[in-house]
Amino acid sequence: MSYIKRFAVTGSVCPSTPIFGQRAAAEVARLAPQYDRVVVAGIGSGVVASRILARCPTAVFVECETHFAHRFSQHHPKAVVVTDYVQNLYEHLPELRTQRVLLASFVPTAGSFYSDDIVKFFVSVCRGGGSIMQMRYLPHQMSSRFFDGMRARGIVSKRLFTVAMNFPPVSMYGLRSVLAPVAANGMPASASRLAPARHAIAAKAAAAKTPATHDAAA
Repeated sequence: MSYIKRFAVTGSVCPSTPIFGQRAAAEVARLAPQYDRVVVAGIGSGVVASRILARCPTAVFVECETHFAHRFSQHHPKAVVVTDYVQNLYEHLPELRTQRVLLASFVPTAGSFYSDDIVKFFVSVCRGGGSIMQMRYLPHQMSSRFFDGMRARGIVSKRLFTVAMNFPPVSMYGLRSVLAPVAANGMPASASRLAPARHAIAAKAAAAKTPATHDAAA
Protein backbone atom coordinates (compact mmCIF):
# COMPACT_ATOMS: atom_id res chain seq x y z
CA MET A 1 0.00 0.00 0.00
CA SER A 2 2.84 2.41 0.84
CA TYR A 3 4.23 1.86 -2.67
CA ILE A 4 0.93 2.79 -4.34
CA LYS A 5 0.65 5.93 -2.23
CA ARG A 6 4.04 7.04 -3.58
CA PHE A 7 3.16 6.62 -7.26
CA ALA A 8 4.03 10.28 -7.85
CA VAL A 9 7.63 9.35 -7.05
CA THR A 10 7.92 5.72 -8.19
CA GLY A 11 5.87 5.86 -11.40
CA SER A 12 4.71 2.30 -10.65
CA VAL A 13 1.93 0.68 -8.64
CA CYS A 14 4.03 -2.21 -7.34
CA PRO A 15 7.68 -3.07 -6.60
CA SER A 16 9.98 -4.63 -9.17
CA THR A 17 10.24 -8.41 -9.24
CA PRO A 18 13.27 -10.30 -7.89
CA ILE A 19 13.89 -11.55 -11.43
CA PHE A 20 14.39 -7.99 -12.65
CA GLY A 21 16.44 -7.18 -9.57
CA GLN A 22 18.82 -10.06 -10.20
CA ARG A 23 19.17 -9.26 -13.89
CA ALA A 24 19.82 -5.56 -13.27
CA ALA A 25 22.35 -6.31 -10.52
CA ALA A 26 24.21 -8.71 -12.79
CA GLU A 27 24.45 -6.08 -15.55
CA VAL A 28 25.67 -3.40 -13.14
CA ALA A 29 28.28 -5.78 -11.71
CA ARG A 30 29.45 -6.67 -15.22
CA LEU A 31 30.05 -3.04 -16.16
CA ALA A 32 31.22 -1.70 -12.79
CA PRO A 33 34.94 -2.58 -13.14
CA GLN A 34 35.22 -0.18 -16.09
CA TYR A 35 34.26 2.84 -13.95
CA ASP A 36 35.46 4.69 -10.86
CA ARG A 37 32.16 4.59 -8.98
CA VAL A 38 28.69 3.07 -9.23
CA VAL A 39 25.68 5.23 -8.43
CA VAL A 40 22.16 3.84 -8.13
CA ALA A 41 19.32 6.33 -8.53
CA GLY A 42 15.92 5.27 -7.21
CA ILE A 43 15.95 2.84 -4.28
CA GLY A 44 12.19 2.31 -4.17
CA SER A 45 11.22 -0.91 -2.45
CA GLY A 46 14.85 -2.04 -2.37
CA VAL A 47 14.28 -5.17 -4.46
CA VAL A 48 16.79 -4.03 -7.08
CA ALA A 49 18.98 -1.82 -4.89
CA SER A 50 19.69 -4.52 -2.30
CA ARG A 51 20.86 -6.92 -5.01
CA ILE A 52 23.15 -4.29 -6.51
CA LEU A 53 24.57 -3.53 -3.06
CA ALA A 54 25.38 -7.21 -2.55
CA ARG A 55 27.50 -7.19 -5.72
CA CYS A 56 28.77 -3.59 -5.58
CA PRO A 57 29.22 -2.73 -1.87
CA THR A 58 30.86 0.66 -2.56
CA ALA A 59 27.94 1.93 -4.67
CA VAL A 60 26.21 5.19 -3.79
CA PHE A 61 22.41 5.04 -3.52
CA VAL A 62 20.28 8.11 -4.22
CA GLU A 63 16.60 8.35 -3.30
CA CYS A 64 14.36 11.44 -3.16
CA GLU A 65 11.63 9.74 -1.11
CA THR A 66 12.56 9.88 2.57
CA HIS A 67 10.55 6.78 3.49
CA PHE A 68 12.38 4.58 0.98
CA ALA A 69 15.81 6.01 1.83
CA HIS A 70 15.30 5.54 5.57
CA ARG A 71 14.05 1.99 5.25
CA PHE A 72 16.97 1.02 3.00
CA SER A 73 19.45 2.56 5.44
CA GLN A 74 17.89 0.62 8.30
CA HIS A 75 18.25 -2.68 6.44
CA HIS A 76 21.73 -1.80 5.12
CA PRO A 77 23.41 0.49 7.69
CA LYS A 78 26.78 0.41 5.90
CA ALA A 79 25.37 1.55 2.56
CA VAL A 80 26.09 5.08 1.32
CA VAL A 81 22.65 6.67 0.92
CA VAL A 82 21.92 10.20 -0.30
CA THR A 83 18.38 11.44 0.29
CA ASP A 84 17.81 13.90 -2.53
CA TYR A 85 17.04 14.09 -6.23
CA VAL A 86 19.72 12.49 -8.38
CA GLN A 87 20.41 15.74 -10.26
CA ASN A 88 21.64 17.21 -6.95
CA LEU A 89 24.15 14.42 -6.37
CA TYR A 90 27.26 16.56 -6.84
CA GLU A 91 26.13 18.86 -4.05
CA HIS A 92 26.51 15.94 -1.64
CA LEU A 93 29.50 14.20 -3.23
CA PRO A 94 31.43 16.81 -5.26
CA GLU A 95 34.35 14.40 -5.78
CA LEU A 96 32.19 12.48 -8.26
CA ARG A 97 32.50 15.37 -10.71
CA THR A 98 35.99 14.18 -11.63
CA GLN A 99 35.22 10.46 -11.65
CA ARG A 100 33.86 8.14 -14.33
CA VAL A 101 30.46 7.16 -13.00
CA LEU A 102 28.24 4.26 -13.96
CA LEU A 103 24.81 5.54 -13.01
CA ALA A 104 22.09 2.87 -12.83
CA SER A 105 18.85 4.81 -12.90
CA PHE A 106 15.52 3.40 -11.79
CA VAL A 107 13.77 6.76 -11.67
CA PRO A 108 10.73 7.12 -13.95
CA THR A 109 11.18 9.20 -17.10
CA ALA A 110 7.93 8.55 -19.00
CA GLY A 111 5.16 11.07 -19.56
CA SER A 112 4.77 13.58 -16.73
CA PHE A 113 7.87 12.17 -15.02
CA TYR A 114 10.10 13.70 -17.70
CA SER A 115 12.59 16.21 -16.24
CA ASP A 116 14.93 18.55 -18.10
CA ASP A 117 17.09 18.71 -14.98
CA ILE A 118 17.62 14.95 -15.03
CA VAL A 119 18.41 14.98 -18.75
CA LYS A 120 21.02 17.71 -18.27
CA PHE A 121 22.60 15.88 -15.35
CA PHE A 122 22.72 12.56 -17.19
CA VAL A 123 24.31 14.28 -20.19
CA SER A 124 27.00 15.73 -17.93
CA VAL A 125 27.74 12.27 -16.52
CA CYS A 126 28.11 10.81 -20.01
CA ARG A 127 30.27 13.66 -21.30
CA GLY A 128 32.52 13.20 -18.29
CA GLY A 129 33.34 9.66 -19.40
CA GLY A 130 30.57 7.92 -17.50
CA SER A 131 27.54 5.98 -18.68
CA ILE A 132 23.88 5.70 -17.73
CA MET A 133 21.80 2.57 -17.36
CA GLN A 134 18.18 3.71 -17.53
CA MET A 135 15.11 1.64 -16.67
CA ARG A 136 12.38 1.87 -19.32
CA TYR A 137 8.92 0.37 -18.89
CA LEU A 138 7.09 -1.08 -21.86
CA PRO A 139 5.68 0.21 -24.12
CA HIS A 140 8.91 2.09 -24.78
CA GLN A 141 7.10 4.91 -26.59
CA MET A 142 5.99 6.29 -23.21
CA SER A 143 9.52 7.49 -22.46
CA SER A 144 10.44 8.60 -25.98
CA ARG A 145 10.68 12.26 -24.93
CA PHE A 146 13.49 11.45 -22.50
CA PHE A 147 15.46 9.34 -24.97
CA ASP A 148 14.90 11.82 -27.80
CA GLY A 149 16.18 14.60 -25.53
CA MET A 150 19.29 12.61 -24.72
CA ARG A 151 19.90 11.80 -28.40
CA ALA A 152 19.53 15.47 -29.35
CA ARG A 153 22.40 16.20 -26.96
CA GLY A 154 24.73 13.62 -28.49
CA ILE A 155 23.89 10.69 -26.21
CA VAL A 156 23.19 7.37 -27.94
CA SER A 157 21.35 4.45 -26.39
CA LYS A 158 21.29 0.69 -26.72
CA ARG A 159 18.88 -1.77 -25.17
CA LEU A 160 20.79 -4.03 -22.78
CA PHE A 161 18.02 -6.45 -21.81
CA THR A 162 14.28 -6.80 -21.24
CA VAL A 163 12.50 -8.63 -18.42
CA ALA A 164 8.96 -9.69 -19.24
CA MET A 165 8.42 -11.17 -15.76
CA ASN A 166 7.81 -7.77 -14.22
CA PHE A 167 4.77 -5.52 -13.90
CA PRO A 168 4.92 -3.69 -16.15
CA PRO A 169 7.54 -5.43 -18.34
CA VAL A 170 10.76 -3.45 -18.22
CA SER A 171 13.97 -2.90 -20.19
CA MET A 172 17.32 -1.44 -19.26
CA TYR A 173 19.07 0.83 -21.75
CA GLY A 174 22.71 1.85 -21.80
CA LEU A 175 23.48 5.47 -22.72
CA ARG A 176 26.85 6.97 -23.59
CA SER A 177 28.19 10.10 -25.27
CA VAL A 178 29.36 10.10 -28.88
CA LEU A 179 31.22 13.34 -28.20
CA ALA A 180 34.73 13.56 -26.78
CA PRO A 181 34.29 13.29 -23.00
CA VAL A 182 35.34 16.39 -21.05
CA ALA A 183 36.67 16.68 -17.52
CA ALA A 184 35.04 18.84 -14.85
CA ASN A 185 37.34 21.75 -15.78
CA GLY A 186 35.99 21.73 -19.35
CA MET A 187 39.17 20.32 -20.88
CA PRO A 188 39.13 17.12 -22.97
CA ALA A 189 39.61 14.06 -20.82
CA SER A 190 42.38 11.54 -21.49
CA ALA A 191 41.36 9.23 -24.32
CA SER A 192 43.39 6.37 -22.90
CA ARG A 193 41.73 6.76 -19.51
CA LEU A 194 38.22 6.80 -20.91
CA ALA A 195 38.52 4.10 -23.52
CA PRO A 196 37.46 1.20 -21.23
CA ALA A 197 34.34 3.07 -20.08
CA ARG A 198 33.22 3.85 -23.60
CA HIS A 199 33.88 0.28 -24.66
CA ALA A 200 31.96 -1.23 -21.75
CA ILE A 201 28.57 0.25 -22.50
CA ALA A 202 29.01 -0.23 -26.24
CA ALA A 203 30.10 -3.86 -26.12
CA LYS A 204 26.75 -5.24 -27.22
CA ALA A 205 26.31 -2.55 -29.86
CA ALA A 206 29.59 -3.54 -31.52
CA ALA A 207 28.22 -6.98 -32.29
CA ALA A 208 25.05 -5.62 -33.89
CA LYS A 209 24.69 -5.28 -37.65
CA THR A 210 23.43 -1.70 -37.49
CA PRO A 211 25.03 1.31 -35.69
CA ALA A 212 23.63 2.06 -32.22
CA THR A 213 22.79 5.67 -33.03
CA HIS A 214 19.12 5.18 -32.27
CA ASP A 215 17.14 3.29 -29.65
CA ALA A 216 16.52 -0.33 -30.43
CA ALA A 217 13.00 -1.12 -31.59
CA ALA A 218 10.53 -1.70 -28.80
